[in-house]
Amino acid sequence: MKKLLVILLSLVVIFSFAKTKVVFWHAMGGNHGKTLEQIVNSFNESHPDIEVEAIYVGNYGALSQKLLAGAQAGELPTIAQAYSNWTAKLIQSGVVQKLNDFLNDPKIGLAKEEWEDVYEPLRKNCMWGNDIYAVPFNKSLYILYYNADLLTLYGVDVPKSINELYYAAKVLTEDVDGDGKPDQYGFGFRTTADLFQILLSLRGGSVLRMENGKWVSNIDSQETRDVLSFVRKLVDEGIAYYQGGYMNDPFGQQKVVMYIDTIAGRKYVESSVKGKFNWGWAPVPVWKTRNVPFAGTDVIMFANATDEEKKAAWEFMKYLISPDVTAFWSVNTGYIPVRKSALETNIWKENVKSDPLAEIPLTQINNAIFDPQIGVWYEIRTVVGNMFSDFVNGKVDMETAIKTADDQIKKYLAEEYGE
Repeated sequence: MKKLLVILLSLVVIFSFAKTKVVFWHAMGGNHGKTLEQIVNSFNESHPDIEVEAIYVGNYGALSQKLLAGAQAGELPTIAQAYSNWTAKLIQSGVVQKLNDFLNDPKIGLAKEEWEDVYEPLRKNCMWGNDIYAVPFNKSLYILYYNADLLTLYGVDVPKSINELYYAAKVLTEDVDGDGKPDQYGFGFRTTADLFQILLSLRGGSVLRMENGKWVSNIDSQETRDVLSFVRKLVDEGIAYYQGGYMNDPFGQQKVVMYIDTIAGRKYVESSVKGKFNWGWAPVPVWKTRNVPFAGTDVIMFANATDEEKKAAWEFMKYLISPDVTAFWSVNTGYIPVRKSALETNIWKENVKSDPLAEIPLTQINNAIFDPQIGVWYEIRTVVGNMFSDFVNGKVDMETAIKTADDQIKKYLAEEYGE
């Protein structure tokens, strides 16, 4: 009898200390991964009934493949990082958990003003119609990096418009060693979809447009031609340096005076510059609009989890976007805080005292736009990147480039809609 009592008491102790486990797949390596680990540890310490296990599965490509394979095999984590086009594909598979019931729950949800405290573009990027499938996580905005010393030396103001960018690039381009070729280019860019999309958004265009409830190709437009013509002008006049790789090294070598990239590239700029000159950043120059895309992933929950796991996962997702935590994440990684009230936290206020650059990207947040939430967006972006690269490198003329891209985009959209 005593032995049985001991066993029963032991079981009571075991079950009373049982924790609900939340498995979190992510792609945050290096310092970002260490910061995420701090957040997870802090959450676990303050929630003794929950254990979040953050598992680094590799880069974004590896994470995407693992999630898609997991969806087919029925082997998914509780939550994961995901780009919205991944989420769109996974929604089609029926494996993503809607968050509306959690968000609106009177006990464990968020008040209306709390949810609306999340910056509107980031909030909308988590929604498909009225259905909420994600919370924003590591978000970054595009910004204009510039060599402050060279702008001062040449008497050039930081450009605020595309026309000013063009004229500044002309003034700042110079053949320093006198060999007949520029050694210093006023502007630099990558021959990828990113720069094209940024300029297209600023010009008021878009790769796709919504028509009768479906996405259709919008690449064959005057705005596309305006962007390609502008870039061709920069290249033909020899005032822009371009390559497929990132621009931080040419910038650090003072081969490029200005370029556009996300704020997430800051640590690479600091490493490349190594204190050789003063640099700064500014909002992306205006063209017809101020609209500029943002980048980064969200966190989604999977429907295969148990009810207890889902409730525990929701607690962690709320924690991730709480003002102090998103401010901590921003200060330590360079990503933007996802909530407006994060700017009122002590950690953020102390940060901007020592780093005034931190506030500049947020001046663009209300004009930020996001990619179409569609499963074939990655394939369409690849088409756009190939179009832009082939055109810049002189492999095709403008009309051929646009026609080829338009045909390929329509093909992928037909696959998306089963047409």
